[in-house]
Amino acid sequence: MPVHEMFTVKVDVIIAVHNADTTLEETVRSAMHQIIPPHLQTAQYNVSSTDTDVRRLICMSDIQFDVCVCCYDDASSDGSMRILRSLQEEFDSTTTDEKSTEAKGTILQTKLLVGSAPAASGARGAGFARNQAVKLRDSLHQEIYNELQSPQSPCRHYLCILDSDDVMHPTRIAEQTSAVLSLGYDINKTHLSNKTLVGATFNRIPDDATWHYSQWANSLTDERLYLEIFRECTLVQPTWFLSKSWFQQLGCYVEALAVEIQSDSAKDMATVNREPTGEETKPAHDTTNNAKHGVKRKKMCDVDDTTQNQSTFDATLYRLIHSSEFLNTQNTGDSKPTNNTLRLAEDTRFFYAHLHAGGRLHLHRTQTPLVAYRHRCGMSQSSNTPRKLLLKLRAKAWEDIVFYGKRDANANGKDDSDDDSIWKKRGFAIWGAGRDGKEFLKSLSPAVASRVVCFVDVDKKKIEQIKWYHNATLGFRIPILHFSDLGSKVDIDDSDNDNFGRIDKGRGESNNFDAVKNAKVVESHGTVYAKRIVGKSSKSKSNESSICSDVLQNLPVVVCVAMYRTNGALESNVSLIGRVEGSNLWHIN
Repeated sequence: MPVHEMFTVKVDVIIAVHNADTTLEETVRSAMHQIIPPHLQTAQYNVSSTDTDVRRLICMSDIQFDVCVCCYDDASSDGSMRILRSLQEEFDSTTTDEKSTEAKGTILQTKLLVGSAPAASGARGAGFARNQAVKLRDSLHQEIYNELQSPQSPCRHYLCILDSDDVMHPTRIAEQTSAVLSLGYDINKTHLSNKTLVGATFNRIPDDATWHYSQWANSLTDERLYLEIFRECTLVQPTWFLSKSWFQQLGCYVEALAVEIQSDSAKDMATVNREPTGEETKPAHDTTNNAKHGVKRKKMCDVDDTTQNQSTFDATLYRLIHSSEFLNTQNTGDSKPTNNTLRLAEDTRFFYAHLHAGGRLHLHRTQTPLVAYRHRCGMSQSSNTPRKLLLKLRAKAWEDIVFYGKRDANANGKDDSDDDSIWKKRGFAIWGAGRDGKEFLKSLSPAVASRVVCFVDVDKKKIEQIKWYHNATLGFRIPILHFSDLGSKVDIDDSDNDNFGRIDKGRGESNNFDAVKNAKVVESHGTVYAKRIVGKSSKSKSNESSICSDVLQNLPVVVCVAMYRTNGALESNVSLIGRVEGSNLWHIN
């Protein structure tokens, strides 16, 4: 018989704050005013640790929610801290019965916790601030929350990420808790909530901001969430909901170093970025609360800093840090301090650490978006993150996960162990001999760059006049071929068609996402693309090279041309070369 019992769910809403006084109050109030909607109160969930345990069934109405809104101010110079203290006093003076109800649902009891860094210490970035916010519950109020839960009561603890200028829908916590508890079990019979990053659909403030990006992110199927991981973070960070223990197991966010130890630790940090070998195994993850980044820093007010005695990065944890972040002039030609890049792209770094460890992705789709994602042109950290840095991080993540790595077969439901080795054995082609393809090549480590066999393109000038890409740093030249050389030759020969495969970037509605999504292009992971090549022969279309056709037709491919921008022209061309997306073909742009 199923076991029916009380069950505790702890949720910490994590808000990093830096000079956000114009939006902060609205953000915090949205997190503090959460409800369980009527349609979820009778839903049942199996909360057994494994599917071989005694079956534990609970209703949402049986869950004892313990919600903290954890705000950490990262040395703001505006009125952010004053607003937080004022809100804390307001909410501390009012109490809400956990089971009190209103017309729209049951109100969740919520506590506001506030921590801060001294303004004189200087801002350390969103990653640092979020890590500190995660520690607020344990460091400040452990004794209070121990009283809410008996030692025998089963409990799960989740983190709910929110930016300080965004707004949560009143049902977000209940909806994403429902989504997490509804996940099944993997082949090891362990509940998938332990290693799943759950996102949500969102709307923008203002409504018409970044419409193409919003439509793309909100329309991804669970399959496309995985297949497009090297193009973007396919789950938007302000919608993330994940297990706290998994977050700590991954080592939390990468942080910018404290200024006083930056020069001493840079050498030790570089060991994390060592080039992996084919035989290297993935290190075991440290699951303790002290497994952060091994960085000494000053004691922050309101926070018990448990990492202050560590002086080097923990080499057992995967860290997505590109080599150019240690060698400041490599590839970029600039001389910015290393700390200026480590504070950036914390979501990208954590997203790939999650995937590297075999984590799963899930987008919780609701009729009403759960997050209002504010767009302030030029004012967000993401808008100030250099495009080249993001490409470098994606290139390194691709190396670690695809070229060198052995992804957990459970992560995408398919064992890719045979596919992983083909990139090293056969080498690979880069689709796109323009800016992005060349920058991707420059971002690769020397060992991986040496496995690039050719560029392919549709541009007649690049193929017939330029012919080769020369790079003095690499010490070799790479031929530029027509993309049709990657496919099997068939009887039809369009040798007189100079425009075969050409992408017309000037055509109308080139950014129509729905048109591309509904085009007749095979996109399914695990399904071989059409192998029929109709086009000009290799000899007439491409420059003469010593690469035999058998090699070209079996090369894995990295596509460095933007998707969804040409009414399906690029996707149609890619569909002709007989590759399997997510196996021997990846999009990186």
